[in-house]
Amino acid sequence: SQIWIRTCVHLLLYITVAAYPSEIGNPITDDIKKISLLKQNIPKDYKITVQYLPKEVSSMCWVQLNVFHLEESLKDLAQKFGNISSNKDYIATFIQMLQEMRYIIGNSLESSMLEFQCHYREEKWLTPRYFQFVEDFFNTANSSREDEDCEPPPCPATIKATTTTLATMPTPPPTQIRSQDGSMNPRVLTEIMKKSLYSLLFIPVIAAVLLLAWKV
Repeated sequence: SQIWIRTCVHLLLYITVAAYPSEIGNPITDDIKKISLLKQNIPKDYKITVQYLPKEVSSMCWVQLNVFHLEESLKDLAQKFGNISSNKDYIATFIQMLQEMRYIIGNSLESSMLEFQCHYREEKWLTPRYFQFVEDFFNTANSSREDEDCEPPPCPATIKATTTTLATMPTPPPTQIRSQDGSMNPRVLTEIMKKSLYSLLFIPVIAAVLLLAWKV
């Protein structure tokens, strides 16, 4: 009889140990079907803030890199409803799933999020798009197994403002006084002769004025 008791105890322990990791490894339940009910209870034009990481950036680590911020977004949304609201109960169920997922991921989640920090985006989505993201998240988490090692792509380059430099007009060269052979430039020589002739015309005028002044 003792042999049978020991056999039953070992069998129960085996079943418990085998079932426990399976339950912990997949905390997502059929309660995700309540997402459609929650979506119907919220106006379509209501905007919900969410911080997320696009699939094209996070690749196979998309679920684990979005689990924390989705949980925070749902917590903020839950504050909009009263304690007796069915919407708050639905959201609490989703939050519990996300918390169990974070527990499974472990301490590596924080370091992975820091590596992808420059790729996160924060937006406000209308109700249909927001819950489409929530449904996609849980369905992906329920049907795929992600890699533990997540390699982030390079951070997007910062676009620097380009400054336009205005080109300064070149200073025109001064008029050449002498030609290439060393002689005076004819144009300059003509200008000098004109000024000399003008000055000669003033000599008789000045002499006449002095003569009149002397006679007086």
